[in-house]
Amino acid sequence: MPLLLTVVTAVLLTACAGAESGPASGAATPPPRPTPTATSSPTPRSTLPSSPTTSPTTSPTPSTAAEITAAVTQWYEYGGGTAMVSLIEEAEKAQSGRAGEEEEFALVILDFSGLDEALSTARLFGSIPDPKTQRTWSAAIDRLDEGAREVLASAPEGRTFQSPTEAGQALRGWNTFDEGIKSLKKTVARLDRAFGLKPPSDPWEKG
Repeated sequence: MPLLLTVVTAVLLTACAGAESGPASGAATPPPRPTPTATSSPTPRSTLPSSPTTSPTTSPTPSTAAEITAAVTQWYEYGGGTAMVSLIEEAEKAQSGRAGEEEEFALVILDFSGLDEALSTARLFGSIPDPKTQRTWSAAIDRLDEGAREVLASAPEGRTFQSPTEAGQALRGWNTFDEGIKSLKKTVARLDRAFGLKPPSDPWEKG
């Protein structure tokens, strides 16, 4: 997409974690990069809490349709659904630091601090006990994390303007981020269609 690449190359870019929306004066120091992407293995990380008050109780792998539905519902109601909604909202907010295609020059503030926290929370609940839903959920977490890290890495150090190389890196990062958004939408659609699980209101309209 030459137009987008040209626009991003011309963008005035500043990175600021936790900054309020609106132009910032001068170049800002890039915020800490999000934590490395966790593996998408269905086994929960050893450092995560195992208490049933924060995640579903460990049980044998469900095999029948009824068992899978019950297990997915438990995952959703024990906090997985809330984590998913939070991830949607923070991913939408993070995109406010993305220059529009119609902008020749733009002063943007990159803030992935809320997204980083949402990704960490999403990982607390382990895997969704349904292979098809888990694939899109895992892909969403990985791509959003990877994309955010690449965009942040493209922020110039000690300068305001991005170089063409940095602009290209930012473009790649946002493209990866878009893949994460698509996988997140597939997860939401799958939970609704296959299990009748959906948020009380549309989280995409709140971002």
